[in-house]
Amino acid sequence: MSGGFRVQRKQCKTCIYRANSPLDIQRLEAQVKDEHMGFKGYRVCHHGPGRGKNMVCCRGFWDRHKDEFALGQIAQRLDLVEFVTVDTLR
Repeated sequence: MSGGFRVQRKQCKTCIYRANSPLDIQRLEAQVKDEHMGFKGYRVCHHGPGRGKNMVCCRGFWDRHKDEFALGQIAQRLDLVEFVTVDTLR
């Protein structure tokens, strides 16, 4: 498939959503998540292209929140989720 909603196929070893992350993800997400509407957007993978139409959704974010932002819900319902392997930091 081409032109779907791109999601990183695997979680990066340095993903902020990994189990041993030093960040307090719940506190950080509470600052950007709308209490009633969920997330207004999605977290872009830090290993993928950061701008334009080639951006890739962070796999850690996807696994936790794919049903909590509009584009994630729509892409799933229309079967437009495209799992890709993109690593611009190699």
